[in-house]
Amino acid sequence: MSVVRDLMRLTPISVGTEAPPLSLTADQGTWVKLRDFKGQMAVVLLFFKSEDNDTEAWLRAWSDAKDTAEQLDAVLFGIHTASTERLRDLRAHLRCSFFFLYDPMALTSRAFGMSGRLRPQCRDGLVLIGKDQQVLFSERGLHSPEQVLGLLAKAQGMAMPGEDAPEVDPAATSNARVPGQAQKAVTDIDGDQAEAMLTSDDTPYILVDVRTKSEYDADHSIHATHVPVDELPHRYQDLGQTTHILFVCQGGDRSAAAAEFMASIGAHEIFNVMEGMSAWTGPRERTKLEDQ
Repeated sequence: MSVVRDLMRLTPISVGTEAPPLSLTADQGTWVKLRDFKGQMAVVLLFFKSEDNDTEAWLRAWSDAKDTAEQLDAVLFGIHTASTERLRDLRAHLRCSFFFLYDPMALTSRAFGMSGRLRPQCRDGLVLIGKDQQVLFSERGLHSPEQVLGLLAKAQGMAMPGEDAPEVDPAATSNARVPGQAQKAVTDIDGDQAEAMLTSDDTPYILVDVRTKSEYDADHSIHATHVPVDELPHRYQDLGQTTHILFVCQGGDRSAAAAEFMASIGAHEIFNVMEGMSAWTGPRERTKLEDQ
């Protein structure tokens, strides 16, 4: 009965309740699950109905606020019923720095109270979900980043970036995320740099090949771990670390998307190998396929 009530919901989901399940395809093809962020990141869901000037300005404002959100351990997603291709084009048009999620028939939007029951379309609104998966903010309308991120900072006992922040012990581990301190962005490197990083003494780095199985089987670096890019959102924990990761594909596009995803969930020390395996100069291995 709770599922039925969620689908028929006419008002936004209540603050203080546990967020409903969310499992949607992002505009670049990866699969995003809300539960993968539990205990690690807060999540801001931006539901939008149209593509008018006000909505575009709102999405751009949130794109500009992405760095601030990441410093508060939060990840952003837009949600709409348009196809992934249309969402990809829209994100490129807006130069938006966070992914848009495809919500067919607005079923997820309904569960969050961001869609009516008569028409399968999203309504403008925002839901803020804490690291514990509890709803911290849930209202219709185009709410500003300052309003919502300020609420998140207060809920997490953190200072907004630019405001007085708690003093940080410089002796703390260099891999720790520091509230109010910017984290390193994804860094582009070439194959020679990657090989040097992977073969240095006591290296902390791992190489993740995000191509298809057939591509990987045909030819891959001897250092590589294989995780296809479309499986990364629900398998990244298998890597055993969220820092010091190098991503590689055939030409550099899919690995860039994988690196961007990891950065979006708060990972740092993330690298993209430009030109991928097409320009790889290090030792390679071909996996022998079983005789057909």
